[in-house]
Amino acid sequence: MELLTAIYVRVSTESQATEGTSLDTQQETCLKKAREMNINEQDIAIYREEGVTGEDLDRPELDRLRTDIRNNKINTLIITHPDRLSRDLYVKVSVCRELENREVNLIFHDVEYKNTPEGQLFFNLMSSIAQYELSQIRSRTVGGRKKAVRDHGKIMPMRVAPYGYDMINQQLVINESEAEYVKLIYQWYVYEFKTLKEIGEQLYLLGAMPKRAESRNWSASSIGRILSNEAFIGKYYYNKRATKKVKREEGGKSNKTASGKTKKTYTIRDKGDWILVNIPPIIDLGLFEIAQQQKKKNLTRKGRNVKQFYLLKGMMKCAHCGRKWESTTYSSKTKKGTTTYQIYRCANKYPRKYGEGIERCNIPTVRTDVLDEFVWNMIVQAIKNPENLKNNLNEDKSTEDLDKVLMTYKKQRLEKEKEKEKIKHMYRKGIISEEELDNDMNEVMKDISKFDFEIEKIEDKVSIIQRQSMSEDLMLEYARQYKDLLENDMLHDEKKREILDRMIDEIIISYNEENKQFNVSFYGYLNGFYNDTENNLVLELTPQEI
Repeated sequence: MELLTAIYVRVSTESQATEGTSLDTQQETCLKKAREMNINEQDIAIYREEGVTGEDLDRPELDRLRTDIRNNKINTLIITHPDRLSRDLYVKVSVCRELENREVNLIFHDVEYKNTPEGQLFFNLMSSIAQYELSQIRSRTVGGRKKAVRDHGKIMPMRVAPYGYDMINQQLVINESEAEYVKLIYQWYVYEFKTLKEIGEQLYLLGAMPKRAESRNWSASSIGRILSNEAFIGKYYYNKRATKKVKREEGGKSNKTASGKTKKTYTIRDKGDWILVNIPPIIDLGLFEIAQQQKKKNLTRKGRNVKQFYLLKGMMKCAHCGRKWESTTYSSKTKKGTTTYQIYRCANKYPRKYGEGIERCNIPTVRTDVLDEFVWNMIVQAIKNPENLKNNLNEDKSTEDLDKVLMTYKKQRLEKEKEKEKIKHMYRKGIISEEELDNDMNEVMKDISKFDFEIEKIEDKVSIIQRQSMSEDLMLEYARQYKDLLENDMLHDEKKREILDRMIDEIIISYNEENKQFNVSFYGYLNGFYNDTENNLVLELTPQEI
């Protein structure tokens, strides 16, 4: 079989690949080199890599070339410059070893390469310098992007804007039609308590189109991301994720996606490395935080399939040791036979760890029917008398004063950013020295950090007030929804559990040994409904109920 001469050319950007000039120039240069070596054009195979980075060893045309080399079809390889093979030293050395093992002659047009110890040393030195240059270019590029984001609020190019937004002139602007669906998703999730599946079905019926999909089918993960993305409250974070390309090992699984792109893994950077860009919000901050609480509840209370139904499963915590209360079934033998009954107990009553420092919690167990009835009666009172909640909570829910302070801090922070630019300008003009630059910049950055801290504190306060105010609204909405069902006694166990999940974040159980009484405290939307801790929150039990 007649052996061929291979020509490999590559460009790394899509624009170069589309224009074709760089590829064509490289190809013509290599063909000229082949003619100087008296190689016939019909004995030449061309491998054109269009718009593919040289950092990866896995490239379509390079893979085809390496396969032909392993099948002993190639005896000479011509490339314009080592950088076209790769700037990465590991990739270069890997390919060159394959060529050496198959006795393939490697020719570069722009540099002289000899397969001698001296030639290989020179080649490796050039490769190390190229790799260093690549790292420097990447560092400068990343630094420039961060500066554009931090100083000018520019949004860097992304594959697709978040649902509800469009990317226009490096800014995220609200897509009004998509934003309406975002609002509906939060409305359904928080106020109507729909599952992700039910929300997806509603979106499909309404004709809502997912951002990246070619059909109207919505996935639970897409809806979940919408319910947790802080962009919808006006906070877009740049430099949040670190990406790393997946390298394919010899004989291992493919590192390519269905579309042929290299797979990537993602990790979340430390929050201190994130850069915040303020964008137009779609969702109220209070509503967003209630949705996060609801997601957390759904996650922590999603238990395995069990034979017995426990109304308060996963909701109770022990005031004495801090452990969760669990539910189980006991059996006891009597003269009439074996009797089973359900109980709630602290998980630390019978700890699963043993040894020094492990102490049992001595709080008594409680019959589930007794505690369920007690808690449910509290819920019924709240639903039937929601006006009590309004009366017992502080009526002054205005954030007007906090908003003014917040605006002042943000203006002062902006002034510090301008001061930072002035210091840089003075250094570039030679007015101040490098030492003065460092000192002045350090002082300004300290002030900016202080403003960031104060701004975050105020935003947290505003968030709490908004969440409380919205909790009242939710409480009234829940009461309206369920009042008729309560009066008509139309509530089954699962519906009762649904109401509890909406209204209670946590139930704290404590026991007074002297009085033989349990104290029950509610946290969540019922918090504040009972501001009078008299007997309505004390559970007195007979010995048979414990």
